[in-house]
Amino acid sequence: MTHSPQEGSHFWGPRASRFAGSPGNREHTGFFVTEISFDAYTICSFVPHLGQARAIPLVLIGYRANEDPSLVWLVPEEGIGAEGLTGDPYYARVLGDPRAYFRKKLAKYIEETGSVRRGIEMLVDCHQNHLAFTPLTELAQRPLCHPLEVELVSAF
Repeated sequence: MTHSPQEGSHFWGPRASRFAGSPGNREHTGFFVTEISFDAYTICSFVPHLGQARAIPLVLIGYRANEDPSLVWLVPEEGIGAEGLTGDPYYARVLGDPRAYFRKKLAKYIEETGSVRRGIEMLVDCHQNHLAFTPLTELAQRPLCHPLEVELVSAF
């Protein structure tokens, strides 16, 4: 089974299925559940001001061996407005249509390297300023950790 990025797909996480009911009950619950597992993943966020600790998560990019990458969007389909975040026209376009931007860049790097993993690594390596990535996390190398961990910012 190939996990290809699909327009309009949603990710609710592995625990969401217990709240959703059966697939036939989707109309009754009002939401769609998709479960995704990865061999490795990275999260990309937009950092409005370099050096700032706050960022806007945009997308989780993951893959499984011998499969296409999956992009799990953390922003609305229509993107987000750049006003108050950046005056740079390049990043304003990225924020306005992140799906097109990441699909184009990721496809370019995968084609260039011939590998999904290396293509994701190249994306991470080439875009580390306002687009900040977590390191590509190989889940098989972290058997005693939760698959997805985040560092929480303390309350002000």
